[in-house]
Amino acid sequence: MTTLDRATVGPDRDGRTARTLPRLVARRGAPRVRREDTLPAIAVAEALGADVVEVDVRRTADGVPVLLHDETLGRLWGDPRRVAEVSWCDVARLGNGLDRIPRLDAVLERLDGCRAALLLRVVDPADALVASRTVSASTWGTRVAWAGTPDALAAVRAALPDADTWMPWESLAVPTAADTADLGPSTLVLDDVFLTSDTVAAAHGLGLAVAVRTVDEPEPVRWAARLGADLVATDDVASARAVLAGGERDGWALHDREPGEEEVATRAQALAHRIAHEVIAFTREHPVGQVSSKRAPGDLVTDVDRAVERLVRARVRAAFPTHGFTGEEYGDAPGDRYRWYLDPVDGTTNLVNGLPWTSMSLCLTRGGRPLVGVVADPWRGEVLEARRGRGAVLRDTPLHLDDTPRALAGAIVSAEFGGHGAWVGLGALVEALAERSCAVRVMGSSTLTIAQVAAGRGVGGCVPAFAPVDHGAAVLLVHEAGGVVLTRSGPVDGFPTEGEPFLVAHPGAADELHAVWSAALGSR
Repeated sequence: MTTLDRATVGPDRDGRTARTLPRLVARRGAPRVRREDTLPAIAVAEALGADVVEVDVRRTADGVPVLLHDETLGRLWGDPRRVAEVSWCDVARLGNGLDRIPRLDAVLERLDGCRAALLLRVVDPADALVASRTVSASTWGTRVAWAGTPDALAAVRAALPDADTWMPWESLAVPTAADTADLGPSTLVLDDVFLTSDTVAAAHGLGLAVAVRTVDEPEPVRWAARLGADLVATDDVASARAVLAGGERDGWALHDREPGEEEVATRAQALAHRIAHEVIAFTREHPVGQVSSKRAPGDLVTDVDRAVERLVRARVRAAFPTHGFTGEEYGDAPGDRYRWYLDPVDGTTNLVNGLPWTSMSLCLTRGGRPLVGVVADPWRGEVLEARRGRGAVLRDTPLHLDDTPRALAGAIVSAEFGGHGAWVGLGALVEALAERSCAVRVMGSSTLTIAQVAAGRGVGGCVPAFAPVDHGAAVLLVHEAGGVVLTRSGPVDGFPTEGEPFLVAHPGAADELHAVWSAALGSR
C-alpha cells in the first residue's frame, strides 16, 4: 500500500473491532522545537518517533536542492530574495551553528539507517527534477516518498518511474481509479477538512493509504484514527503520539461524556467570533488571483472563496471533528446532529470587481434548528453575531429592533436578484414601494441584505429563495435582534423552507411591507 508498514493494534477495551494505529508524519521536522526544515528539526522529529519526516525542497540558482518551504528566504532567514536566485554558497552562509539551510543530500545521509522515511514535498516541477536527480544518484539507504502539487509529482514520475508518490486530494468526493490512473500513487494526502469515512473506504478499496494533514489537537487526532486514516501529519509529533497511545490504552471515544447543547453553543459562539475576525483580516489582505465560473458564466468563484472556506473548515474541524459541514465551494461533509453552514464570500462578483460589499456567513444548527450565527463584513470590519435565545450583538453592542411603527416613506428596503437575474415580481415591488416614497437597493450580497436589517439599517430585505449556506446566520440575527422573518404565509420561527422566498423586516414596518411584498409576488 505504501513504503510504510501499517501497524494494526488489537481490539479496544470494549472488545470492538481491531483498528489500525496511524503512523505519524512530522511536518518540516519538529517546528515547535527547532527551526523548520533544518537538520536539528529532523533529528528531533526522528528522536520523537516520527514514522515519516516531511520536508520541503527548493533549488538554488546553481541547481542545488535545499530544504526550504517558502519561495523566498525572508520569513526564516532574513533575506528577501527568491532562493532560486541565490547560489548555494550564499545560502549556506545564512543562519548559525546547526540552524542552517541544509542540502538534500545531507538529509538523505542523516536519515540513512533510521526507521523514519523521508517525504519530499515539491511544488515546482523544476525543483522536483533537481531533487529527483539527487535522490537517483544517492548511495544512502533512506526510504523516500514524494508529495506536492500534481505538476511537480508528474515531473517526479517522469524522472523516477518507480517513485513512491503521495497524491493530493482536495475534494469531498470519493476518489476513483480514473482519478489516480495517471500518477499511480501509493497514498492520498488530504487536509483534515476533506477527511470522511467514505473517502477512507474508497481509497482503501483502491489499495491506497490515506494521509491526513495537518492535525495537532487531541480531538482531531482521535477522530482521524477512528475514521481509519493510515497516516497523520502533524507539527507536534510528541502530543499526537501521546493521544494515539491514550486511545490504544483507553479506547477511542472522542469524549468521556457527550457535551450538552448549551456547552456546544458556548464553545461554538466563541469559535465563530474568532473565525469571523480571522476571515476579515484574510479577505482584506489577500488580493483576488484566480477567477473561474461555476454553474453559469456569471457565477464566479475565486481563490479567496476557496481559501476562506478551507480555513474555516479547518478551524471548525479542529474544535468539533464530529460535526457536519456544508460549504458553498466544497459541499457537504457528513457528521452528527450538529451541522455548520458557510458561505465564505457572499458577493463574489462584487469582490472580483473591487466593490467593497461582501460578507462571510457562518451558522451552526442542531437538527436543522439554528444555534449560533455570525456575519463578517470585511470592509467595515464588523462582526454581527447571534446565539439562539441570547440576542444579537454588533461590536459588543446589543441589537434591538423595537416595535415602534415605522413608515415606509423615506425608508430603504433591500432586495437581491435570484442568481444573476431579476425574479418575477421584483419590478412590481419596486413600483409599489416607489409609490410609497420608499427606496429599493440591490447591493449584491444577500447575507448583508438581511443582516443589515438586524442592525437597524433599513426596514426590510427580501430574497427570492432561502438557503441556509447563504442566509442561515443572517436570519438568526434578525430573529435575535427582534426583527420579523416572513414567508408568503406569514411569520416563521427558525428557518424558512429551503428555496422559499422570504422577507425580513423591522417589526414596526413588517405588516405593511409584507402586504406589499406578497402582492408583488402574487403578480407573477
